[in-house]
Amino acid sequence: MTPFEHLSVLISIILGLGIAHLLSNVHELVQARRRVRVHWLPVIWTVLVFIGLVQWWWASFGLRTHLQWNFFYFLFILARPVIAYLSAAFVLPRPHPGEPCDLEAHYFEMRHWLFLMLASANVLDGIRRMVTGEALQDLSVWSNFVSALMLGSLAFTVSRPYHAFVTLLTVVLFASFILHSALELA
Repeated sequence: MTPFEHLSVLISIILGLGIAHLLSNVHELVQARRRVRVHWLPVIWTVLVFIGLVQWWWASFGLRTHLQWNFFYFLFILARPVIAYLSAAFVLPRPHPGEPCDLEAHYFEMRHWLFLMLASANVLDGIRRMVTGEALQDLSVWSNFVSALMLGSLAFTVSRPYHAFVTLLTVVLFASFILHSALELA
């Protein structure tokens, strides 16, 4: 067993827990649908977080070529799946029996935690790219840091038009990133 194969187990477990948590919340919200006030922003972010969890698991396969592992580097790499799990935990509420559940209210109440997690994930990805040898001139490194600023800004505003704009921009940018990555692998 290679070091990557051993270490990837814990990465996969944490990402799997994030997916399970997210899907469990979706299931509970569907079960309580009569008491749930749906809003499009948390629905879009739920989809983005889900795709982000799967995409990071998929991309983590690229770590297999990293030969020099140590505990501190592994902790650094492990921070990203932990943040992805926490994002999954913050994006949707758990409905309480007999109580109404407002997705928009939850979204704006949890925006600090959710978007600071998503922003820090982009910072970590940018640092990881630099540590693994990608040059600062590389667009992907800078796109991580710009995305972190954009997502971090959502933590500090309640402007619904601004949240709508950044959310739709994120959908376009994330879809472009995934399509570009998929075409590179083909």
